[in-house]
Amino acid sequence: MKKILLFTNMSSIQKHWERALENSYETLCFESFDALLKELGSQKEKTIVMVDEMSISNIEDALQKLKEYPHAVVLLFHALPEVYHASTLLSSGIKGYENTYINKENLLQMLHAVENGKNWLFADLTYFIISKFMQSKKKNEPDFISLLTEKEKDIALMIAEGLSNKEIAQREKIALSTVKGHIHHIFEKAGVTDRISLVLKFKS
Repeated sequence: MKKILLFTNMSSIQKHWERALENSYETLCFESFDALLKELGSQKEKTIVMVDEMSISNIEDALQKLKEYPHAVVLLFHALPEVYHASTLLSSGIKGYENTYINKENLLQMLHAVENGKNWLFADLTYFIISKFMQSKKKNEPDFISLLTEKEKDIALMIAEGLSNKEIAQREKIALSTVKGHIHHIFEKAGVTDRISLVLKFKS
């Protein structure tokens, strides 16, 4: 069973995470950040580290210290995640940012994604980043567009505008499951696995 390191000094968060990870991962929880770093220093294999941001007084300093351990896959959690604050931390090397009390199913999906080399951001943060990126860049038509059907092209452009699946379904007057199917095909044809990677293909 794979081991995950947990850092929080709040017992309610520790219990929530341990319950969600039970039977899927072995967990080791730390209340001391120095103790967490010491454990990371004794390891060499890739290790997922779940960090409760509210248990840290200076998050920028903490993330800088974690950068010294390249085998650490850092996932950051906050009980009230805020998009602008979260976006400022993405350059610190974190691989995921989510609500502290994420449900078990989504947490396991998040862990599966990062284990496969993907990033995981809560939905509002993804749309915020896309919106800011597209405001600052001139849109070009990427090569993969020619591989798409007309409907897929429309949906790809809506993703580039920052629309959510629900908003696309409403605009196109189609079922949410149909939107998800189209997006799956778009990702395959574009050679990407997430919305942000797709939008990056539109940059000039």
